[in-house]
Amino acid sequence: MEVQIIKGTKQIGGCVTEVVSSKGTKIIIDFGSDLEGDNQIKKENPNIVGLTTGIKQYDAVFITHSHSDHIGLIDHILDDIPVYVEPMSKIVYKLLGVFTYQGIRFKTNDMKLNKSIVINDMVVTPYFVDHSAYNSCMLLIECDGKRMLHTGDFRCNGLRGNEFDNTLKEIGSVDIIVTEGTSLSREDVVNETEEHLMERAKEIFNKYNQVFILQSSTNIDRLKVFYNVATETGKTFIEDIFTSNLTLSLKDESIPNPFNRDNVYTWITSKYGKDKSQRFKQKYVYKFKERSKQKSYKDKKYCLLIKTSMLESIIKLYNKNFIDNACLIYSMWDGYKKEPETKKFLEEINKYGVKDIIDLHTSGHADRKTIKLLNRLHAKKVIPIHTTEPEKLKEVLDNVVLVKEKEVIQV
Repeated sequence: MEVQIIKGTKQIGGCVTEVVSSKGTKIIIDFGSDLEGDNQIKKENPNIVGLTTGIKQYDAVFITHSHSDHIGLIDHILDDIPVYVEPMSKIVYKLLGVFTYQGIRFKTNDMKLNKSIVINDMVVTPYFVDHSAYNSCMLLIECDGKRMLHTGDFRCNGLRGNEFDNTLKEIGSVDIIVTEGTSLSREDVVNETEEHLMERAKEIFNKYNQVFILQSSTNIDRLKVFYNVATETGKTFIEDIFTSNLTLSLKDESIPNPFNRDNVYTWITSKYGKDKSQRFKQKYVYKFKERSKQKSYKDKKYCLLIKTSMLESIIKLYNKNFIDNACLIYSMWDGYKKEPETKKFLEEINKYGVKDIIDLHTSGHADRKTIKLLNRLHAKKVIPIHTTEPEKLKEVLDNVVLVKEKEVIQV
């Protein structure tokens, strides 16, 4: 077995890993967009011969989860190369494309958790892993009598984080690990759990009549947390139109949507009556009209999921006297606040009845304590990716090997 990090030895996002068997089977793990200044996504084709240009040289591509920095370039993959994506991750990414005008076009094969996929002499098995993207997975690759674990992005502090220990036991010893190290620079940080975040949220929800939430819609754990707190504190839970489509499409009864919970409604802003095609509205808007926001504001006690593009609609709520004692919970990575749109939104919303902006977030990436658990797999080599400080992995794990991009590692 040979492993090569095509991209990602000293960057977060846009990582690409190649694995090759002695018989010439070649696969790619993750093919996402680079993250540039202010965390903006770069969608350029990296022009990898045999993968995106020229004649096919790869047998398959495997995607660990639905975040754009892991899946965002798969439209560029040659049509005759099979791409494997977990089915719910595919739903999330396609829906994002519909709502962001990206026109995503791709064909994929389903990659089901705990079900092995045979690619010639190589066996790839996906395992569920806790992350801030729904149904994320890590991948076990076996060939030539060797075993490699690619962690993808992972953590232990989510609602299913306690499953990680059993997963490591199930995987057992491996020869090599390729692991993310996003949080390696945060030496003293221990991630807050989603359960603890829930307890802090209760205090906030009890203090304010209206709670606006600025979070990633695809962070399903966080959505569940805020829904549970809204229910406990007697508030109506109102999803924006994208979130309602997402929660409904995932067909998971544990995820609140306007059709499986009596206290969940949809906020249909005016742009969906004006700026969208009739076909779009027929498919993504009209089904929520009976559960729309007009039925949910009378007592002025609500929790409302928002986007930075919704300031005009929030102003309308304020002018109609639907905001009288409100806060905004900012529940994302702090770095996004530097983006011009987010910065302007946070500055403006204070003028419209929103008394306080409160940070309430926990990371989607493993802290050092969690990464250290990988020592249980007794890997002979450990390679850091998805980090700007790979050398710091040596402070956490045994047998760390620092590699350059496109350097071939023999396993």
